[in-house]
Formats: sequence, C-alpha cells, structure tokens
Amino acid sequence: MENFAEKTFSGLKNDISTYVETRLELMKLNTYERVAKTMAVFSYGIVLVLLAFFAILFLFLALGFFLGEILNSVALGFLLVVGMYLLLFGLILLFREKISARVTNEIITAMMSKDEKEDEETTDPAGDITGGTETGA
Repeated sequence: MENFAEKTFSGLKNDISTYVETRLELMKLNTYERVAKTMAVFSYGIVLVLLAFFAILFLFLALGFFLGEILNSVALGFLLVVGMYLLLFGLILLFREKISARVTNEIITAMMSKDEKEDEETTDPAGDITGGTETGA
C-alpha cells in the first residue's frame, strides 16, 4: 500500500513539475510574441514618421518657393515657411501630453493584444472550455 502511494505521489510530482515547466515556457513565448508585436508597431510608426517628415519637408520647400515667387523674394517666402514650422513646433509642444498619452496607449494596446484564436481556445487546467457549464451527477 505504501509503495502504491509513493508511486502515486511521485507521478503527481512529475506531472506538476511538467505542468509548471510548460506554463513557464508558455509565458516566455507569450512575452516574446508581445515584444515582437510591440517592435513591429514601433517599426511601422518609425517608417510612417519618416515618410511624413519627408512629405512635409518637400511640401514646405515647394511652399517656400511658391511664396517667394508671389512675394518676389525667395528669402521672404522661406521666412514665412520657417514661421509655419515654428507654429507647428509650438503646437506639438502645447499638445505633448496628449501626444505622449496616445503613443503610450498604442504601445500598451500592442503589448496587451491577443489573437482571436487564443481567446476562443482558452481552456482551464481541467481541459474544460472556460465559460462552459459543468454537468455532474
């Protein structure tokens, strides 16, 4: 009888240690996935910012030349463009907290997001699908 109990507890110990190791591996993989998603969002954001920067740069260059022709002074045209840049810079400084909060929220959303499949396949340790009802005798 004691030998049977030892085997049972030994098997239970092995099962628990295997379960804990598997859960730790799953948490590690989930962390890797979230970091990868965050880096993807960050990289995408950098690409968009660079494209927007160059678009705005060339737009303001064209505007500087256009205003220079209208005012018969290229220097005055570019001076007005610099004024617009300073105005844009001031607006960004004015709304820096809102911009920072939005960026932070986007990063948190990217880190906290889960696939829809993952939500559908969530199971409890007993193997029952969560949210289901148990039927018993």
